[in-house]
Amino acid sequence: MFEMFRWFLNWCLKPLPIQSLNLSLQDGYEVKMIFIILMMLILIISAVYDIRNKTVSLPILIIAGTISLICGICQLFFNTTIYSEIYSLLPGAFFLALSYLTKEQIGYGDGLMILFIGPVFGLINVLIGLCAAFVISALFSIALLIFKKAGKKTSLPFLPFLTAGMGAVCVLCSI
Repeated sequence: MFEMFRWFLNWCLKPLPIQSLNLSLQDGYEVKMIFIILMMLILIISAVYDIRNKTVSLPILIIAGTISLICGICQLFFNTTIYSEIYSLLPGAFFLALSYLTKEQIGYGDGLMILFIGPVFGLINVLIGLCAAFVISALFSIALLIFKKAGKKTSLPFLPFLTAGMGAVCVLCSI
């Protein structure tokens, strides 16, 4: 079964220029990097959309969910267990529950995006990225309050901070 899946991935990637980079499917690292790059692009696009419209685009969420699902399935063929994939969904599930309990003070779109980045980045990297996002958000909020550009009740889009946090994880944690 694994050999058939490996053959199928090689066949699909054959016409792409990625094949010239000697893409080996031995450990799945190169395939995971493709998913991380795709998810970072999705995060950047959704952050810009969130800044402009104060909402998360449904088509972007569908694309992110599809990438997450495919990545999760691919990782099961390489080096992860079903348990680690389920654990990686916990931060997103927590934020979705928090969205419900706080009557959308944190939006469902933010929770869904955190849910979708879980299988791509992994539990530990998502938790580090969320901590970084909260720190960046807090510093930005303090600056807005000091310069009197916003009040205490001003709402800010979270996806730009999540994108910055996950970008920091990609750069600093060398995933």
